Amino acid sequence: MRRKVWLSLLGAILVLAYYFWPSSHYPAHFIEPHPVLAVPPHSSGGLLQVSDFIATTPRPADPYPYPIALGAVGPVTPLYSGSLQYPFYCGFSQQGLEPPQVDNQQGYGIAVVQDKQQLGYSQDCLHPSRLLWYRLTADNQVQPYQGEPLGDDEQLVRVELGTLLRFFYFVVMPVNAAEYGERDSAERWNQQLIYQFHGGVGIGFRQGSINLERMIANRAAQLRQGYAVLSSSANRTSHTYHFLRAEEVAVRLKRHFESLYGKPRFTIGIGGSGGGIAQYLLAQNAPGLLDAAIAQYSYPDMLSQVVYALDCDLLHNYYYFTASDKASWQSMAQRQLIEGLSTSEQQSVRFRWQISAAQLLAGQWPTPARGASQCINAWFGLSSMVHNPHQGRLKPFTSPELRQQTHWSYWQDLVEIYGRDQHGFAHSLWDNSGVQYGLLPLRNGQLSARQFLELNALIGSWLPATYKQPEAVRFIRQLDLPLWLSSFGRHNISPPQSGAADLLVAPRYRADTAAINRAYRYGQLFLGKAQIPIIDLRHYLDPVLDMHHLEPSFMARQRLAMQGNDGWQRIWVSHPDYTPVAAAFAALEQWLQQGIAPDSASDRCFAADGSLIAAGAAVWQPNGSCSRHYPPLSNSRRQAGAPTHGLLLQCRLIPVADFIAAGHYHPVDMTPYLSELQQIFPDGVCDYQQGDNGWPADWPALAE
Repeated sequence: MRRKVWLSLLGAILVLAYYFWPSSHYPAHFIEPHPVLAVPPHSSGGLLQVSDFIATTPRPADPYPYPIALGAVGPVTPLYSGSLQYPFYCGFSQQGLEPPQVDNQQGYGIAVVQDKQQLGYSQDCLHPSRLLWYRLTADNQVQPYQGEPLGDDEQLVRVELGTLLRFFYFVVMPVNAAEYGERDSAERWNQQLIYQFHGGVGIGFRQGSINLERMIANRAAQLRQGYAVLSSSANRTSHTYHFLRAEEVAVRLKRHFESLYGKPRFTIGIGGSGGGIAQYLLAQNAPGLLDAAIAQYSYPDMLSQVVYALDCDLLHNYYYFTASDKASWQSMAQRQLIEGLSTSEQQSVRFRWQISAAQLLAGQWPTPARGASQCINAWFGLSSMVHNPHQGRLKPFTSPELRQQTHWSYWQDLVEIYGRDQHGFAHSLWDNSGVQYGLLPLRNGQLSARQFLELNALIGSWLPATYKQPEAVRFIRQLDLPLWLSSFGRHNISPPQSGAADLLVAPRYRADTAAINRAYRYGQLFLGKAQIPIIDLRHYLDPVLDMHHLEPSFMARQRLAMQGNDGWQRIWVSHPDYTPVAAAFAALEQWLQQGIAPDSASDRCFAADGSLIAAGAAVWQPNGSCSRHYPPLSNSRRQAGAPTHGLLLQCRLIPVADFIAAGHYHPVDMTPYLSELQQIFPDGVCDYQQGDNGWPADWPALAE
C-alpha cells in the first residue's frame, strides 16, 4: 500500500513538472534566430521518371552555362531530383556568412535584416559565389590567409564557396603563393579529385552547412599531395537522405569544376556513416560520378538500417512497460538474444533516470537495466526524428504555425518517390507484419515458447502517421537537459487489444507495397550494382555501443556478391586508436592506375598501434583472423530469421500452420501453441525464402 502511495505521489510531481514547467518549451539557445516564416504557394522542378531502374534511366541535359561566375549564384531549379522543398531553413549563420539574397517581399522564407533594417525575405537561401583563402600550417592547423608570407611547410588553400540548387558548394584547391587572388589557376593540382561526403541523421528541409576548416584539416594530407576537393551541404546526410537530390548536386558541381580546371584523371569519394551510404548508392545509381570510394562506418543504405533501428524502441517499450517479467529483460544477455546488436555490462543506459520516471508515471516501479545495449544507447530519440511526422528535429527552424503545417520525417523528405497515403502523409516503408522476433533464439533453446509468444503478442508496431503525436519533452533550463516523459515514443506504439480467449495482442504494421517497389526502382536500396573499387573502412565500435557496428560491411559484400561484384570491395577494420585513411588512398590510387587490385588493397584488420593483424582473402571468413579479433554481430531482423544481406523490407506471409508443417520451428514443437500463434499472426508469418514482397515483379529474382 505504501509503495502505491509513493508511486502516485512521484507520478503526480512529474506530471505537474511536465505541464507547468515555466516559459518556453525550448532552452534559449535552441530557439533559432532566423526561423522560416512562410512558404511560397508553388515550387518548381521535376522528378526523374523511372520505369525500370534509376541507373539505366537517362538524366536530362544540363543547360546551365558553366562555370558559375564569381559573384553569381549557381543553378537553383533541379533538373530531375524533384521539386524545390519548402520549408527550407537557411544555413548562413552556421556557415559564418552574411544573410542570403533577398528574393521576395511576400514574407516567404526568412526575414533578411541588415543594420537593423529589414530588406525583405529569402525563400531559397541564395549566396553569390566568392573565394576564401586559408593556409595549412606545418602542424596542419587551418588559418584564414590574407596575403602574408607563408612559412616553411605551409600550404595555401583556395576555397570557392557559393550555392548550387540552393545548397552550399565548396571547391577546395591547393595553390602556390603566386596564385593568391586568382580563381582559374591550378598549378599544384595533381589532376586527381576527392569528393567529400558527410554523415549524420537528417530529414530534409534545410540548406545546412559544412565546417569548412575541419574539412580542410581532415583532407590536409591529400591537399598537400595536390588533390582538389569538392563538397556540398547537400552531400551531408544530417541535412537530407534524398540521394537523388544529393546525386544531382554532386554531378552538377563536378561539371562546374571541370569547366574551370578540366576533367580529373579520377575521382575518389570519402565520407563516413551517411557519407559512406552515399558512396555505395551513388556508385550504383550514377556510374561515372565516382571512380573509387572510401566508405567509412557505412551501411549499404539508409532503409536497411531503419528496418531494425525502428524495432529498438518497440523492444524497449516491451522490456520496461508491457512484459510480465520485466526484471528478466534488464539482463543485457537476454536482450541481445532478440536485438542481435552489441551489449555491455559496464556501460549505463542513456537517460536511465528518465526511463525510471516514465515508469513511475505509468504506475510501475522502476526496473533499471544491468548494463546497456547498442539498441538503446545508439538510437534513443532518433526514431522520433526519423519516423514521426509530427516530431522532426527538436530545434524549431520554422514559425510555430509552419511547424504545425509540415510533416517532419525521413519519409516526407522523399515523398515524391515514396508517395502519400490517404491522409496526405508520406508512406513509411518500415514494416513488421509477420515478423517473429526472437525466432532464432527460440530454435536454439535460448528463449522459451512462452517468452517467445508473449514478446510477439505485445511488441506491437508504430501507429500510422496520422495517429502519431509529438514526444512529451520538456527542458530543464538550469541543466540544459531534455526531460523525456514519453520514453521510446510509447504513446505512438500500437497498444495491446483483447482477442479471443482474453489473449492480449498488439497489432502490427504493413507498409505500402508500391512505395517499397519505388524505393527499389529509384535506387534507395543498395542492390550490389556497383563496379568501382570500394574500401569499406571502419573502426571496430561494437564494444562501445556505437551505431556504426561492423555487420553492415558484410551486408554490402553479400549484395555485391549476388551481382557478381564482390571483387570490387575490400573491408578494412581497425582499433579506434588507428585510422588507415592514408593507406586507403594509396591503395586506391594504385588500383586505379594499374586497373587491378593490388595486394595493398586486400581485406585486412589493424591493431591500435597501426600494425597489421591479418590481411588476405580469408581473413573475414567465419573463422578468419580478423573475424576472431573483430567479430561482426547481428540485428533484430536476423534474429527473427531474415536473410543476412538485409535486402528485405516487407516479407511474404504464409499461414502459421504451414510454417509449423514445414518444420521452420524445428527442433521446437510449436503445435501446442497453434491457436495462440494464429491470434498473434492472423495474417500469417514471414516466409523469408520467398523474398521481398515489394521487389519489382519485372526484375529477375534476387539470387541469394
